[in-house]
This record gives sequence, structure tokens and C-alpha cells, in this order.
Amino acid sequence: MRKLIVLAVIAAMAACSPKPENKTLAELYATRDSLQQEEAKIDKKLNNIQIEIAEIDSTVNPDDLKIIKQIAMQKNKIVGIESKIRKLENKMTAREEKELIPVSVKDIKPETFNHYIITYGEVEAKNYAMISPEMNGRIEKFYVQEGSRVTKGQLLVSLNTDAIDKQIQGVKSTLELATKTFNKLDTLWKQNIGSEIDYLSAKNNKESLEAQLEGLQAQKRMAQIRAPFDGIVDKKFSKEGEIASPGMPVIEFVNLSKLTITADISEAYLGKINTGQLVELSFDALPNYSVKAPISRVSKVITSSSRTFEIEMEINNPDEKIKPNLVSTIKINDYSSDKAFVVPSLAIRKDITGNYVYVVNNKNNQQIVGKKYVTTDLSYEENTLVTKGLAKGDRVIVKGYHLVSAGVPVKVVK
Repeated sequence: MRKLIVLAVIAAMAACSPKPENKTLAELYATRDSLQQEEAKIDKKLNNIQIEIAEIDSTVNPDDLKIIKQIAMQKNKIVGIESKIRKLENKMTAREEKELIPVSVKDIKPETFNHYIITYGEVEAKNYAMISPEMNGRIEKFYVQEGSRVTKGQLLVSLNTDAIDKQIQGVKSTLELATKTFNKLDTLWKQNIGSEIDYLSAKNNKESLEAQLEGLQAQKRMAQIRAPFDGIVDKKFSKEGEIASPGMPVIEFVNLSKLTITADISEAYLGKINTGQLVELSFDALPNYSVKAPISRVSKVITSSSRTFEIEMEINNPDEKIKPNLVSTIKINDYSSDKAFVVPSLAIRKDITGNYVYVVNNKNNQQIVGKKYVTTDLSYEENTLVTKGLAKGDRVIVKGYHLVSAGVPVKVVK
């Protein structure tokens, strides 16, 4: 009768407690242990109450009271022994649970997935020049130093022009006389005085000297090297007094405000690359620095040797952090979805039937491994897009997958 009362009290306690659905083994074990402890406490209380009743009951003689107390004490010992036995049994059960293979799972739900084409390009300055003179000559003077910032048309270098200056001086002197002679003959000719041959000869002589002077002055201008655009004198290759000639660079000149980046892309991506498409550019030499720029040009020709085509991006570089010849990592987003099923690539296994993943299913309050075949698509970094085979709520094993097989009970851990 007393045992029935204990069970009824425990049942009432269990009924009053919340009943979460799909309890795990660990939760059920914890509930059992708690109820067993309550049962032991109630048994001891009932035994002690039985003694108190006998002490108060006048119908119980002293000899029977002693026997009742001895019985209660023995029953309490039995409760203690049963409690110890249960603890040992529970300890064994916990050890069995502990020996289950631990796995980590990912709850499948729609998430964002982006795929990128990764390639590498080289930075070039849009305005860059290796400047050399247009004529041979000895360098007379540098007007700039390495690192100087100059504007378009500013004089950078001048060559020695002594010989040209003397020729110009001689031609100017001759031209002065020829001009006076022509002016006098022109005045007489307008008055119908003089020979036409003399007039034409003087005019031709004057115009010929003017053309000669203009040519010498142009030649002198060729002895001056001027900035072709706004920029920076990055390097000087010659020194004052040395001979310079066409085709031999004297100054390396660059403008860093606008740059171009070119890269080669596999022909496999030809249909996924378009002019105006935004790409992300980063640089190993500049950590935590990246820029976004549209593709400004897509080559119309496939290179036969590499089976690639060229793309080009133009970027502004106002702070001049990016330098020519720097290598850039180029990320081109060719696929995006915000409702994708994604799993770690390593969690996808393969057998003779195809690709599959292990999932954890709750069966009879146990976590049992199941096997699901999947269809995969794009992969990026450590993740792969799954297009078929998974549903929302599936729990895919992402750690411990190499230790399990279908049908094996496991323990899910974080």
C-alpha cells in the first residue's frame, strides 16, 4: 500500500512537470535520476511517520512499538541500499551513453551562398612613360629630382643646344638682311619699279630663311624634355653631362591617380563575365584594403595557347596606396542565392551510388545515423551548394562523419 502511495506521488509530480517533445536520452536519464531521489526521500519519510504514529497510538503496546521502530530502521537501511544500487546502475548507463560516438550537426535551413571566380591580375598605371629625348645631345640640366610632382608641359630636362643656337643666330642675321631687301623691293614693285625676277628672288630668299629659322627653333625644342601629363618623376636614368639619344630612357614618369588591372580568365567562364560587372580587388601587400570596380573591357579574342581571355578594370587611386606592378586578387561573383542549402564540403561522402551525407534522426529517444544521397553544385572555400536530397530541418553531421555509418546510435554535441 505504501509503495502504491509513493508511486502515486511520483506520478503526480511527473504529471505536473512540463513534457517537452522529443526528449533526448540525456534529458530522460536526468528526469529518472531526479524521480528516484524523490522516491527514496518519500520512503524514508513514510517509515519515520510510521514510527510517529505508533508512538502516539495508545493501542500499540511498548513491545510492539520497539518492533515497529526496528522494522522502520531496517526499511530505511533497505532504502539506502536500493538508492546505492540505483546510483551504480545509473552510473553504468551514463558510461554506456558516454561511449556513444560524439558528433556535431548542422541544422539545414535556407541561407546565403555566393560563388566567386578567383583570378589574379597585374596593376598598371593608366598614364606611364619612359621618357627619352627626340634628338641626340648632351644633358645640360635636370630641372626635377626623383619624387618631384610636376604638371603637364613642365620642363624636366634640357640638352645642350650651343650648335643650334649659333645656327639660329646666323639665320636670324641673314633673315634680317633678307627681310629689309624684300621690303624695299616690295615697295618698288608696288610702284611698278624694278625687275620681277629680283622681287621674286628676294621673296623666296626671305621665306626660305624663315622656314629654316622655324626648323632650327623646332629642333631646339626637341632638345627639351617636358612632362607629357601631370605626374611624378619616379626615377632618373642619366646624369647631367651624359649623352642622351632617342629610345634611351632618361626619366621614368608616372601618374598614380588612375590605374588599370588586367587579368586572364578561363574560357569556361566566357558566358558569366560581362562589361560593367562589379568585381572585388584585394592585394596581398595591402592587408585589410580592397576596392570594388566594374569590368571596363572584355576581350573578344581567346588566346589559343592558354585558352583564356583578358578582362580589364579601371580604378581611381586618390591616396596612391596601390602601386604599378602590384599583384591583385580578383573576385568575380558569378552566382548568388539567399535560399540555398549549404553543407561543409568535407561532410559530403561518395560511394558507388553517388554523393551522400550522414544525418541524425531521432528514433525511440535515440539519435540514430541516417544516410541521404544528395545532388551538389558549386563549391566555394569550405562549403558546397546542395540542390537536391536535403530538406529544411535535416541535421547533417559535420564533425565525426568519418567515425559513423548508417544505423549507428550517436551522441550529438556542440
